[in-house]
Amino acid sequence: MTSFVEYASPRHPDIKKLLLSSHQLMKDLYPEETNSYLSINELCSPNIHFFGARKNQKYYGCGALDVKPNYGELKSLFVEPNARGNGMASLIMRKVLFTCKKLNLKTLKLETGVGLDNAMSLYKRFEFETCEPFGNYLKNGYSIFMKKDLP
Repeated sequence: MTSFVEYASPRHPDIKKLLLSSHQLMKDLYPEETNSYLSINELCSPNIHFFGARKNQKYYGCGALDVKPNYGELKSLFVEPNARGNGMASLIMRKVLFTCKKLNLKTLKLETGVGLDNAMSLYKRFEFETCEPFGNYLKNGYSIFMKKDLP
């Protein structure tokens, strides 16, 4: 069966499990003070467009678009490890980019971590380029900042 990406709630049990797995991975890989993931409650705020990727009625991936005054920021892109490699992350990215277009956002930015090679491959496939820290981010030796200018 085909995977679908749709608006979803960060509080859905499948998605909550994904988010908590993602948060734990970040805690395992990086010092706490360098982690910038949003809590489940923060992902429910009105400026967030939250998406779930499902197959056979179960969510296996998620991602969010945080709408800022002058750009969008990709947050919480995560796919369950046993569901990786089937294009689900690309589907989520396309949905985020489509939403950026609908909202007339001119730039999509993101922060990712050193060593997240699969994530970096995805971002490079979608033509993101490294950039300086943005928003409230600071250089910390663990973060990589990227952006994509949108037509």
